[in-house]
Amino acid sequence: MKRRVFRLIRILCLILAVALTAGVLQEYVFCHADHNRQRLKGFYREDKNSLDIVYLGASEVYSDVAPGYAYAKNGVTSYLFATQANSILNYKSQLKNILSRQNPDLIVIELNGAVYGDEKEATKEPNLRNYADNVPFDSVKAEWILKNTGSDAAEYLFPFIKYHGVWSDTRHKKEGIYKKTIIQDQLRGYTYLKGILNETSIFKNTQRSMNDSLPDSANVKEPLTEVEENGLRDLLQYCKDQKLDNVVFARFPHIVVRRTFDRFARSNTVGDIVREYGFDYLNFELDFAATKLDEKTDFYNLDHLNVYGQTKFTAFLTDYLIKNYNVAPRALSDSQKEEWDVCADYYQAYYAYSDKLIKQGKRRELSEDCDLIDKLNDYLPDN
Repeated sequence: MKRRVFRLIRILCLILAVALTAGVLQEYVFCHADHNRQRLKGFYREDKNSLDIVYLGASEVYSDVAPGYAYAKNGVTSYLFATQANSILNYKSQLKNILSRQNPDLIVIELNGAVYGDEKEATKEPNLRNYADNVPFDSVKAEWILKNTGSDAAEYLFPFIKYHGVWSDTRHKKEGIYKKTIIQDQLRGYTYLKGILNETSIFKNTQRSMNDSLPDSANVKEPLTEVEENGLRDLLQYCKDQKLDNVVFARFPHIVVRRTFDRFARSNTVGDIVREYGFDYLNFELDFAATKLDEKTDFYNLDHLNVYGQTKFTAFLTDYLIKNYNVAPRALSDSQKEEWDVCADYYQAYYAYSDKLIKQGKRRELSEDCDLIDKLNDYLPDN
């Protein structure tokens, strides 16, 4: 009898050891490490119920908003729960992820993921994996997998099946930098820049901008694709069913030209759908002038703000949300205040370094990896 018990214990220990080894390898080796992974992993490093605002969306979120600057200016704590080319099919699960960790004064949901106008874009594998591969497995992720995957569900459940060969792929040298960064974030307990990514350039628009005339086009509307409308309505119905009163939907600023006007027209349709469910829709393209943004200096392409525009829009948006949605800085512990003071200093360094590169004409993509942090140490306020 004892032999059987010991044998069973040995088998269970072996199974546990294999599971733990597989988990470590999947987390740090057999994975696709990039700014999306670091940003989402960083969200789970934040103390529970410590954030005043959480932003959800796609690249507009992590290029246009700077949490460290918002804290320095207004004392508001925030985080950017956003992934590259985010699909509307991810949004409801992402909102659930946020609510599982935070009870912020406000969740701002930027709805670029609903206006692509291309069902292939909404269902493209990288756009789904930028989210699904980088959050912990729980009931939310299991529900997402069942709803959004088919024969490849096992690869989403166990991502190392997808990425088992990535460790030997020399095309992914940047992955090693991000893996190191994620480990450093874990040891530190928080990220310095809270997920921002930007480029050091000033966009020179060679097409006729339509932004001044957009308020006159508020009634110009184009339909969403079936996939995007269904995903949007699913998100809104969830918010309504949960009686969420701390959610607001938004469209962040873009330079609109004839080629991109159809997205603007779809964003007007999105606004109608959002209001149909009883929620506010803040379309900052319709009130571009209020943001004080300058098309000639504040963008690095048609869709994203550079650091000059980022600080302007962060200041405007934070003031707007404080005034109109009762956002107020919550009390922080001494350790939390120390963390956010450090984050504010690192954003100041990020701005200074970006400003230098822009003035030198050097275009770089700057996301929060360990190599960048080493550079920023030379630009910290005390240096």
